[in-house]
Amino acid sequence: MLNTIGLGALGIDPITAVYMMSMRLRGERKSLVTLFFLSFAGSTILVGTVLAASMGAAAAGFLQSILPDDDSRFWAIAEFAVSIVILIWVAKRVFAGPGREKKQPRETVRGSALEHVVMGFVFAVTSFTDPTFYAVMLIGGESCSVVTAALLLTLWFVVSQCLTMVVYAAIQCNRLDALAARLDEWKARNLTMFNRVLHGVLIVVAILLTADATAYLSTGGYLL
Repeated sequence: MLNTIGLGALGIDPITAVYMMSMRLRGERKSLVTLFFLSFAGSTILVGTVLAASMGAAAAGFLQSILPDDDSRFWAIAEFAVSIVILIWVAKRVFAGPGREKKQPRETVRGSALEHVVMGFVFAVTSFTDPTFYAVMLIGGESCSVVTAALLLTLWFVVSQCLTMVVYAAIQCNRLDALAARLDEWKARNLTMFNRVLHGVLIVVAILLTADATAYLSTGGYLL
């Protein structure tokens, strides 16, 4: 269960929360927002449970057979690659000037119930590109229990979509405008400090990955 919570934290998705917020801000009824959310949540959990029950254990065995060993050179190369990507991303964020935000006029656009159900399924499909989704699916498959797989995927969904659930609760409680105002206030006060902390943490991670890969190439053993 702790592994599932950790994987959910790694797979936190802000995109769906932003989309749901935009739905309400452009005038969609709360009932249609609910249809979208239920379609998204139900499709994600149902498809994941079916996959876990049908081929989760077999897929786990297959992945274990093709993945490199823990002491393989592959992981050193991967660590170097990830550290380079992190440093490039941080450099772009630090040296790029602040972008100007253009305020768009609020438009009222409403779609049909079927369109929102379909869109919820489309967003669920995007979950299938998340490695943490497959990791939880494999854990559920190894349990050889449909109920356990469903519970693990539900837990993963709740954690990874915590932002979406906060936005959904705010919409249902008619507190979305207050939530948006709080976010704007927090951004104005804390964004600079948050970016500095984020960049610092990422640089430390990149340094640790580089040190671990260098240690393997020098001594044949990993530090981490």
